[in-house]
Amino acid sequence: MPKAPSPAQDTAFSALLEHYKKTALRTSGLWLLFANLCFALFLFGRHYFRPLLAPESAAAISGAEFDRMSLIFLVFFILILPLLRFVRSRFPAMALAFLTGLYWATLFHFMLSNDVQQQLIFPLFCMLIFTALIALYPAAPILYSFTSPLWVSLFYHLVFLAPSIPVLEVAAIIIISVLFETGRIMLNRWFVLSVRRECDNAMLVSKLDNLAHNDPLTGVANRRQFDSQLEQHIAQTERQGGTLSVIMIDVDFFKKYNDHYGHQAGDTCLVSIAECFKNAVRQPADLVARYGGEEFVILLHNTGAQEAEAVASRIRQNIEKAAIPHALSQVSDIVTVSQGIMQWAPGMTSLELLRRADLALYEAKHAGRNGYCTGA
Repeated sequence: MPKAPSPAQDTAFSALLEHYKKTALRTSGLWLLFANLCFALFLFGRHYFRPLLAPESAAAISGAEFDRMSLIFLVFFILILPLLRFVRSRFPAMALAFLTGLYWATLFHFMLSNDVQQQLIFPLFCMLIFTALIALYPAAPILYSFTSPLWVSLFYHLVFLAPSIPVLEVAAIIIISVLFETGRIMLNRWFVLSVRRECDNAMLVSKLDNLAHNDPLTGVANRRQFDSQLEQHIAQTERQGGTLSVIMIDVDFFKKYNDHYGHQAGDTCLVSIAECFKNAVRQPADLVARYGGEEFVILLHNTGAQEAEAVASRIRQNIEKAAIPHALSQVSDIVTVSQGIMQWAPGMTSLELLRRADLALYEAKHAGRNGYCTGA
């Protein structure tokens, strides 16, 4: 049985679906407008296509009204084209689609009322609604805004104004309408399914990236991400100048904590401690990472030794406020940490920086733990 999507997945999917709908409509809507322009130009230049239509017909199109209507659409197209980039919401798009559909509905009304080249109406109707289907199927309200005037115009003439109801024509329009609607449903389902798959793939990639760069227990960065960020920050500091500091942190007597309280309690303790570290840093550029076991390291961007000492002091205060009991600690009755601070100097490699921070951490332990020392 497939797992139901989480609320976070539903929210991400809805946002992505809306984004792709807008992106698709910006491209396909312009294409649909150009297609309508081509149809209007075809009718405007009908005299050149007369041999292909019905040269012997006495009802060949030659009225000035037709030319005026084609010119109206051309002017409308020229005026609306620069404004398309400002169409950002559904209702302006629906209004534009409705006006375009209303133009064709008026044209059909003129052609049917004057018995003018009626052999063009049904092919033109089919081309209009199916080009609209291709362009607008992700947004049904906009699609129906365009096509509804066309259907209403044809049905009104065939059912109410014709001397007798042309059953064959009405049946053909009904069949076309059924094909149109079923096609819209199928296309929209494929569209939604493709967006759903892309959303799922994006979330999977995000989870894999999170697993690759973050510690699964504490949620802070892992050693791989820390090493990468440290190299980047050193290179940036060498190019642009500034300061850089790291703090190596070790939980005092953590092995005894695990032996006394159990490994599950030890994991809970590490999660709480990591939260104390995250609350002590100053800016998003600062990176808290689990270095291994009960060891953590903090990368402080644009930070000198004194500012790093202030961060270390906040870490100590946060740990004291957490007051996690530690019965076997030889320092306190609660969990404590020891910290080693080292500021990067020009020409110092990442390995040398970490080695000196580790020496400062050793000095803090040698000095009695539950404190910090700054390396030289």
